[in-house]
Amino acid sequence: MLDPTVTGGYTIGAREEELTMDATHYSIGKFAKLSGIPIRTLHYYEEAGLLCPRRQDNGHRIYGSADLVALQKIISLKSLGFSLDRIRQFIHHRELEMNLAETLHIQQQTLQATRAELDRSLEILRRLLTIVQREGELDHNLMFLLIRNMLQEDKQRSWVAKHLSEQTAAVLFDISQDAVADLDREMLAFVEAVKRLAAGKPDALEAEEMLGCYVQRILDFLDDQALANFAHISEDQHDHLNQLVDIPLDEREVTWLNEALAHYASKFGLPGIDGP
Repeated sequence: MLDPTVTGGYTIGAREEELTMDATHYSIGKFAKLSGIPIRTLHYYEEAGLLCPRRQDNGHRIYGSADLVALQKIISLKSLGFSLDRIRQFIHHRELEMNLAETLHIQQQTLQATRAELDRSLEILRRLLTIVQREGELDHNLMFLLIRNMLQEDKQRSWVAKHLSEQTAAVLFDISQDAVADLDREMLAFVEAVKRLAAGKPDALEAEEMLGCYVQRILDFLDDQALANFAHISEDQHDHLNQLVDIPLDEREVTWLNEALAHYASKFGLPGIDGP
């Protein structure tokens, strides 16, 4: 059931005082008017076990000051992001609950985690919008690959810091929005170049030139420690990295790229890794 608890502003304190001073019980219509909460929402709270109005012989609900106090608690806890289930436990089963400080601390941690997730989602949307605005169009399959890679970046950073160096991880991941946009653009340009050149031979001059720029760009990110560690990475760790990075290339393009890289390495070597 959807939560229909979208309401306007209300001044509970004044209305609570009004009900406390007047021992008269109120119908649901009058209670809704006094509290500023719609009847539909009051029904919802009753169904959820949060409010327990008394019933007259004819079945009509009647509310009193205790119901207004309970309603005030509900609204206050909802404003802090508590679920209705947690609110019900807090209101009706206090003896089973933690103390107030612990409860609030857990809720704080929950909201902080939610905010972190929202911030990450907003950052991914910002990056995708930057790409789309620059490229004009973006293939849907490529977009989903980009999203999956972006969601894996924390794990990618951990891998680089552990197996290459913390400095290289910082250079790659702890960067400004403009630098991130540049890397996204370079990655897309590389993918487009591979897809275009894969129609030709892996030892073509244009392929050599493209890979020369690509290899040099990678070397720019690696410090001395990373260069030394790179040569000793196990096959299992290479496989692990491949699982963390989605490459938007089909099997034919991957085969071409591997052949092109092997040709480049045999002809030019990889400066800083296996000699000049």
